[in-house]
Amino acid sequence: MWTAFWWGGVGVCAIAFYLGALDFLASAKLSLYGISIWLNGWLLALAGRQSDGRSQLTVYHDCLVVWLLTYAITNALWEIPWVVCSPFVFDGLETIDDVLAQTAYMRESIAHMYWWVLASFSSVDLRTVNHDPTFYVVELYAFANLALTIYFFRLNKRRSPYRYLVPVLTCGEPVASTFIFSFSEVFAGFRDMPGGIADTLLALVWTQYQYFVFPLVFGFLGFRLLRADLQHTVPSEAGAAAG
Repeated sequence: MWTAFWWGGVGVCAIAFYLGALDFLASAKLSLYGISIWLNGWLLALAGRQSDGRSQLTVYHDCLVVWLLTYAITNALWEIPWVVCSPFVFDGLETIDDVLAQTAYMRESIAHMYWWVLASFSSVDLRTVNHDPTFYVVELYAFANLALTIYFFRLNKRRSPYRYLVPVLTCGEPVASTFIFSFSEVFAGFRDMPGGIADTLLALVWTQYQYFVFPLVFGFLGFRLLRADLQHTVPSEAGAAAG
């Protein structure tokens, strides 16, 4: 329900834009705010801990699974398509007015709404459309994260005691990438931020803190889960060897 509600909201914003009920900026920003809230979904699993009697480690595992899935979904639905397509789709776009000039094209056909999807983040950050090399390189991590998430679930299906190595060993990369993503623009004087303070906070804080804070949280929780798995596995193996 959580995912259906927020991603359904994105669909409503896209339809409202296509039909002319919302302009590009309003529809894109509403979508970004919605997805940023959706990325906090793992907190629901944490909040339900007291009511259903789950163990602490089970709650940690459930929270980790929710976070990995939400992060991977954003990779699959926006970041990877953007990395693959943006070099060919966007050309000569330097200002938000250049982006808004494509409104008629986007509304011309439902097939042209791919442009709305790929360009949506440009409503708050023009690096989405102006071929900024730092932005592009940072987004390449989406491929690695998606692959590692799939690998985690393969290990989890086998109940491998090493499954939690994935969040432990990879927790630092999103933090470093997000730091580079945000502060490269700060040091550049916010030159690619087309809106005011609220839009800049949306681009550099509200849509990014999840990728800075949450990987550290799950790196720590992953370590606790890994330690518990190994403590459970080693005595079992020792007992089997003795038998």
